[in-house]
This record gives sequence, C-alpha cells and structure tokens, in this order.
Amino acid sequence: MKSLSLYLLAFFCFFNTLFAQQKASEDLYISRLASLKMQVEIVYHPAAKKYIDEYIDNPEKTRELIGLSKFYFPMIERALKSKNLPVELKYLPLAVSELNPSAQNVSGACGIWMMGYNVSKMYKVKVNSFVDERRDPLKSSTAAAAHFKDLYSIYKQWPLVIAAYGCSPVMLNKCIRSANNSVYFGDVYPYIPDATRDIYPKFIAAVYIMNFYKEHGIKPVYSDLYLETDSVLVNKWLSLQQISSTIDVSLDHLRKLNPSFKKDVIPYNLDGYWIKLPKNKGKQYILLKDSVYNPLPRSTEFSPVAIQKDITDSVVVPAETKKTKNSSTGDSGFNKKKISYTVKRGEKLADIADIFDVSVSEIKSWNKMKSLSVTSGKRVTIWVNASKTGYYKRINSMSAKQKKALRKKD
Repeated sequence: MKSLSLYLLAFFCFFNTLFAQQKASEDLYISRLASLKMQVEIVYHPAAKKYIDEYIDNPEKTRELIGLSKFYFPMIERALKSKNLPVELKYLPLAVSELNPSAQNVSGACGIWMMGYNVSKMYKVKVNSFVDERRDPLKSSTAAAAHFKDLYSIYKQWPLVIAAYGCSPVMLNKCIRSANNSVYFGDVYPYIPDATRDIYPKFIAAVYIMNFYKEHGIKPVYSDLYLETDSVLVNKWLSLQQISSTIDVSLDHLRKLNPSFKKDVIPYNLDGYWIKLPKNKGKQYILLKDSVYNPLPRSTEFSPVAIQKDITDSVVVPAETKKTKNSSTGDSGFNKKKISYTVKRGEKLADIADIFDVSVSEIKSWNKMKSLSVTSGKRVTIWVNASKTGYYKRINSMSAKQKKALRKKD
C-alpha cells in the first residue's frame, strides 16, 4: 500500500510538472505574439499550441519552410498590397499548404492557398485538364487577395475572414447562427467543420514560428529555387522536357517554377502562356527558339507522339488537330465534337463561353477572332465534350431567360 501511494505521488508530481511546463510554454507563445505589431489581429486560441510545437519539434522541416518563404513571400506581399490588405496574410499559405504549389486536399482545393474550385471560378482563375492556375503562386495570390478583400467587407475581422476562407461564407454564417449569433471567434470555433476548423490556429502558429524561429535555435536553409527569373512567351504546344533538354535546365526546376502545367505540357492557346526560366536562360531560350520546338529523339523517355495525343485531350483544340481527328468519340484519345452557335442580340463572348463551359480565348482561337466584340447573328464554332453534344446543341434554341438561369446554375 505504501509503495502504491509513493507511485501515485510520483505520478502526480510528474503530471503537475509537465502541465506547468506546457502552461509556461503557452504563456511564452502568447506574450511573444502579443508583442508583434500587426494589422491582422491575433486572437490566441489554445489549438494553436500543438501546431507551434510541431514546428519547434521538427526543426529540419521548419528550416526548409523558412527558406521557401524567401522565394514566395515577396510575390504574395505584392498581391496583398495591390488590394491594400495586411501583408501578414502571407503566413496563411505556409499554414495551409507549407508553400507547396502542388499541394491538394481531399476536397480538390490546391495550390499554396489551397484554393477551392468555386473560388477559382469566381475570380477567373483558369482550371482545365492541362492548366491549373491555382498552382501558380502569383495568379492564385492575386485571386486570393481579391477574395479576402470581399470577405473582409462582410465580416470586418480577420479571424472570421480566415475561417470563412477555409469553410466558405455560407458555412461560417451557419456556424455563427449556431453560436447564438456571436461573432467572437472562440464562440464560433466549436461549430466549424472538423476539416477546416483549425485554419486560424494554424495561421497563428505560422505567424509565431516565422517571427520567433531564431529564439528556438532554428536556422533557415535557403531553397534551391531561383530567386531571380526570366519570363518568355510560349504560343505553341511545347513540353517542359523539350525546354529542359535544349537550354540545360533540370526538369524538376522547370516544374517548380511553372507548377500550373499539370502534365508537363504547355498547351496551345491564342494568347500564349508566359513561363518562368532561371535568370539569363530567357535570352538563351529566345536564341534557340527553333531548336526548342524541334521534337526530341525517340530514344529519350519523352515521346512527342504521346504528347500530341495528350494535346488532343485538352480543352484547347488546335487547328491542325481538328483537321486530322474525327469529330466523334470513336477515336480513342479525342473526345471533342464541333458545334455551331448563333450569337443572339446583346450576348457577349464571355456569356457564350460561360454557358458552353469553355474560355473566351478558346472561342477566339477556334474562330480566328482578333477582338472580344461579336455581332448578333454571327455563327461561331465551339468544341464541346462529345458525350454532352445534345445538351449543348439545345442551347441554340433557348431563350435569353433560360440561358441566364443556366449561367446562374453554373
């Protein structure tokens, strides 16, 4: 009995010591965060502690994140400043994606901002089978900044704005109602869905570690990403492998600099795509441009034939592809069919693109149009999913009211 009592006493002493240490560390976190002068208010939440501890307990990973921030933070800050938003929001991508442009969660959100498809559609961020601009740090940051500005006009406080970004304004409004209409984050927190509940505590943890990593003996390691880059315009279909082989830049670096190209292929587009190259490689690319577009030898792992087949599966259908491919689904590797649409009075090219689930640049390309203006009665060619041809053909006979309802539904 005596030994049991001693055991229990030792256990309680250990527990009390551990609790006191954890309380002391949490008090330290709170006091340090309070010392920061930030436009984004920091409402400390206990859930943040475990995320701060994870950063501290994994110094190697944290060092890499600090190094990546040197590359990504400047472009994020420019996007935020363009909308007169607090630059401290730059810590949110670190919290939600660890600054990984290729990151993706189970709901399909991706990029450094973990942007959902609905948000990308709202702010005209291109997402198709070849290109996902949510993975482009600059374009996604510009869209995220616009979204945050809109959210702040609704909630007027950053903890709720960040929570709304994670779970959507509709869901956050439900959570506020469940919390007896309280707009204090601590009251709303328990009602936020599990998958997105901790986005604000993660943000707090990211703010803490990026400002106080030195106090924990963590030294940054600089990323192998190039801090200075050149940009060149590509207006033909081209693979990253071809660029890599011609101008001697590793394929891995090209992927990191151009994460929005999902299949290592730059598809054809009327306006072309700007791609990033390491500093001083842009001039080499321009000098060797003809060589860049030449197919690689078949002995390499890259197959031009395979890439050409992939190109025909893309949303954009180049003119040469339309001449050589059947317009039916019988040809495996091609699932587009050409239809004609007669422009009605008052319709804009953007409206037509919206109801046919394509982009304005694609319609311009297919019809060799040089401007956005389109006249009533003009017949335009549109390539649509072959399995939905009947559905899209019916749009021709729809009334203006029906087409407006269709755009709202989308």
